[in-house]
Amino acid sequence: MSQIAIIEAFAELEDPRRRAGQRHALPLCLALFTVGYAAGNQGFLAIGDWM
Repeated sequence: MSQIAIIEAFAELEDPRRRAGQRHALPLCLALFTVGYAAGNQGFLAIGDWM
């Protein structure tokens, strides 16, 4: 699955955040977290360090 396909899959989800809390696109964030977790990182701090 390509990176674009991952983002498109998450694009179908409804974003529950308020408009004011949307600094980054939800599909992109979820795709990055998914790829980071698949790379063996566990937790937001580890994924952030990986990025």
